[in-house]
Amino acid sequence: MRAATSIAAATLALAALAPGRVGAQMEALPEQDCPGDASPILILGTYHMANPGLDSYNVEADDVLSARRQAEIAELLDRLERFRPTLIAIESKYGSDTWPERYRQYLAGEYELGRSETDQIALRLAERLGHETVHPVDFPMWMNGWRNDEIDWDAVRARNAARDSAQTEEPERDELPELTEEQRRLMESSIADYLAWLNSDAEIASGHAVYMEMLLPSGGMGIYSRADQVTNWYQRNIRIFTNLNRVTDHGTDRVLLLMGSGHLGILRQLALDSPYFCLADTEAYLVR
Repeated sequence: MRAATSIAAATLALAALAPGRVGAQMEALPEQDCPGDASPILILGTYHMANPGLDSYNVEADDVLSARRQAEIAELLDRLERFRPTLIAIESKYGSDTWPERYRQYLAGEYELGRSETDQIALRLAERLGHETVHPVDFPMWMNGWRNDEIDWDAVRARNAARDSAQTEEPERDELPELTEEQRRLMESSIADYLAWLNSDAEIASGHAVYMEMLLPSGGMGIYSRADQVTNWYQRNIRIFTNLNRVTDHGTDRVLLLMGSGHLGILRQLALDSPYFCLADTEAYLVR
């Protein structure tokens, strides 16, 4: 449940194309046949590069601004560019102008890119392709049903500050925690290769199985309490997909949707079930 948003671990929360760019690094991949009124869609599940610490399970990411990771992100953008998206949708509240404004400022040289995946992937790729804007489609909602305006964000920031402070002290060598599989993979892989693993069928199925396990009897006082959390998670993703339809010109746009990888199980199934989208093979665009 890497990217299922949550307030605390204890609470299971929740183109124009720029001329000559495509194919400059790699040739475009063959396109599957799509009905004339359907849009190709590439759904890219990501990890949270800036370590916001809001998920039920958080992979500790290294610094994406390092020379190594910046070179890997440039290579990742080369690979994604082969899809030739005309619209880039991002995990930001639908209707919000925050990221479109940051993108405008970035193009004007007034905004310095940060460490988030929206900065490093969405904004940089949109610039490469000559897009006028990026498109927020998220419906922020936690698995307990809370929306952002119902949360004490001062308390959240205090919790995160305490967590960060505790991590500043270097532990003794024999006290170093064992790396998780995700952390080891990220440390040893390029960003594109790590994302290929996150977006593999096996890993998506494994991540989505966590929600299915929440539907098993738990012995708690509320016999539907965990089922209701899964209901909220589906509701959020269905609303994200609805917002995606609001910004897409079906049959014309080629859509790249950038979301935390925990969303993949539901969003990919919605795209597969939709007659107005053709789901592209994400793994194929992440390999050489």
